[in-house]
Amino acid sequence: MKDYADKIQSAQYAIDELSIPVVRITKEIGVIPLVGEIDTHRAQILLENALKQGDAYKLRWLIIDLSAVPIIDTMVADQLFKVITALKLIGIDGVLSGIRPEISLTMVQLGIKSNDIVTFNSLYGALDYTNFRIQ
Repeated sequence: MKDYADKIQSAQYAIDELSIPVVRITKEIGVIPLVGEIDTHRAQILLENALKQGDAYKLRWLIIDLSAVPIIDTMVADQLFKVITALKLIGIDGVLSGIRPEISLTMVQLGIKSNDIVTFNSLYGALDYTNFRIQ
């Protein structure tokens, strides 16, 4: 039974790592393409992977793409802001992309303020912005 539990835990760890990858786009820019719903567990993995991989790749910019996230709730929004803040503390600028109208409306209705966070409605816009800022 212990071997079975160990194998399940190992498989879960692999799934977690693969479900929130940091994709290096250029030497200094990375993207985390989020897909599906974000729960508390995935939000924690997001924070850990962003910090660990962002530092390992020596990134200056990390774009968190929400294009394939169906809904944002208070917990997810709070965790995203924590990720951006934590990245800033280690010298990486965070950007949110893929902000669709329904996500924007939900965030406004929840009273979430994104004054200090750079956001874009598309990954293209975020990549264009970060490339321009590096040059």
